[in-house]
Amino acid sequence: MQVLTGDMLLAAAFVSYAGPFTSKFRSQLIKEWIKFLTDKGAPMTAGISDPLKVLVDDATVASWVREGLPSDPTSMQNGTILTNSERWPLMMDPQLQVSSHCCLYSYVAQQRALVSHAA
Repeated sequence: MQVLTGDMLLAAAFVSYAGPFTSKFRSQLIKEWIKFLTDKGAPMTAGISDPLKVLVDDATVASWVREGLPSDPTSMQNGTILTNSERWPLMMDPQLQVSSHCCLYSYVAQQRALVSHAA
C-alpha cells in the first residue's frame, strides 16, 4: 500500500497522456515520469519501468491476443489505454490494429452488460 501513490500517478499519466504518441516517444515519457516521481519522493514500486504492470494482468493480455490483438508493445499499450479509459481515447495506431480490436472489445462489453442486466 505504501507504493500505491507513485504507481497510480504513473499509471494515470500513461493512460491520460501517452496515447497519441509513438512507441519510442511513449518510452521516453515513461522514463521521464519515473525520474520525476522518484526525484519528488513519490513512493513507487522498486524498479518499476512499465505502467502496464500496474494497469493490466497477464491473463487479460492473453485474452486480447486470443481475440486477435497483435502482441507487439504498442498494441498492448493501446489495449491497456482503451480498457482503462472512460471515454474513447486518442491513440497512435498507424496500422489500424487496435481499431479493429476496439470494435470487438466494445461489442463483447455490450454483450456482457446485456447478460448481466438480464440476470
